[in-house]
Amino acid sequence: MTKRKSFFDSKYTLCISSGIFLGFSFPPFHFGWLAFVGFVPLLFAIDASENYKEVFKLSYIAFLLFNVVVIYWVGGWTKEADPFLMIGGAALVLGHPLFFTIPFLVYHYIKRRLLFIPNFSLFIFPFLYLSFEHLHSITEVAFPWLTIGYSQSYNLADIQFASFTGLFGISFQILIVNVLLYYALLSWLENRTAMKRKIMVSLLVVFLLISVPEIYGLNILNSTTRLDYPRSLKVSLVQPNIDPYAKWSGSPSEILQEYENETYQLIGQKPALVVWPETAIPFYILLPQNYYFKHELQTFLDATDISLLSGVPLATYYSNLVEAKPSSHYDEMMRKFYDAYNGAALFEPKSSTDQTYAKIILVPFGERIPYADDVPWLIKPLSWGVGISNWAQGKDTTVFKLSGGVTFSAVICYESIFPNYVRQFVKKGANFLVIITNDGWYGKSSGPFQHAAYATLRAVENRRAVVRAANTGISEFIDPYGRLIGRQTKLDEKTTLTAEIPIDEQMTFYTEHGDWIPHFAEIISTGVILIGVFLKFKK
Repeated sequence: MTKRKSFFDSKYTLCISSGIFLGFSFPPFHFGWLAFVGFVPLLFAIDASENYKEVFKLSYIAFLLFNVVVIYWVGGWTKEADPFLMIGGAALVLGHPLFFTIPFLVYHYIKRRLLFIPNFSLFIFPFLYLSFEHLHSITEVAFPWLTIGYSQSYNLADIQFASFTGLFGISFQILIVNVLLYYALLSWLENRTAMKRKIMVSLLVVFLLISVPEIYGLNILNSTTRLDYPRSLKVSLVQPNIDPYAKWSGSPSEILQEYENETYQLIGQKPALVVWPETAIPFYILLPQNYYFKHELQTFLDATDISLLSGVPLATYYSNLVEAKPSSHYDEMMRKFYDAYNGAALFEPKSSTDQTYAKIILVPFGERIPYADDVPWLIKPLSWGVGISNWAQGKDTTVFKLSGGVTFSAVICYESIFPNYVRQFVKKGANFLVIITNDGWYGKSSGPFQHAAYATLRAVENRRAVVRAANTGISEFIDPYGRLIGRQTKLDEKTTLTAEIPIDEQMTFYTEHGDWIPHFAEIISTGVILIGVFLKFKK
């Protein structure tokens, strides 16, 4: 029995190993290095498979474990959790791994079609998987939380090159390292003397792929400070730690009063901007019927001379049925159709003009039924009852402008994990970024830690400071290189934070050019698949 045969005695052990390695490479665990070897066992198992059914089973098991370890929390398993949220979370964990079988099935297809070119399919695999990751992030059912590049969120030195490549460049680095390590180990197991030189070359390339970005990143981090920026802005944020379920049925006056009390304590620090988290104001304060509460808030801001960005629901009413969408709500009292948006608004002292932004990328099923206007009959049975389901999609990437001329943009919760989307705000002129979120649905699980860690990539990609205001935590200020400014709040902590953040107008290569690496990978992958199809028909 050869070394290779004995190594493959348990393909299921191999795929389980990959699932565990990849899962524990993600935050909140500090084992990002596991991602660089996480695909190796699964590639051994897949290459030992004889048919598509086995490839499907092995890849599904691996990525089921990966999903369980990383996103077990999506059901919001707290005593207050809505049953629909829990059912939806369980369905996601079980169904989401199905998508991850696709690149491995295609990999197996290419291997069978182009078997006459040794190891061709293996070295195409990084392009296939990266294409899958990118395509998986651009539809209304997108859930790119498990993009493999996010495994390096805690490795600040290694991710600095993301200012050129974006998140998917980090994924590509990880995938190539995995393939080269697999190739070297496979050659060693086959005990072929002629392969020794190729093994050494593979390991040398692996060393360079890991060490060069690390050295570059360390040099960047050691040679830069926030003082390198010509301007700064003092920003404060409020983390109120309010129950995310209870606030939707609370008194508007009491909620406003609680936020205003926390904000009042910040007056002495003279912030240029105060940030409240996602849906901090859980009612339509900008509608005429809520003029009293809007006036109360404006009076407070005028008296304190504070500019405020707050999460707030927005609404647009339609004068007739023709203008309304199939997914629009109907207001029984107004007898009009309307769209509701998860939004943000900038309120400034002594100003009657409120700048607003309506969230564009919504959580599938949690905030909106995917393609709801095409399947409106699904909205009612699949909506959950805490005041936030079936939001409409916003239209414009708003850049807010403070009275002093500084510009910024706010992305809301889930939107912050989409790198190409966030960069559009910066390209449009945002001097810094704000992330407002409410991760309180998920208690003290891994979710809030992962979400906070991912914000680091948005800062590095665009070289913009990030202000992250969360209802129950984690709130923080991040500099353009991914470093914390001051402290990071704890979960379930009621507090405020203030910091001077750097202001910049320069654009990174990634901000200017976007996801050029996955686009290149898609061209390569499409070409190879077409060649495989052509050879099949030719045969």
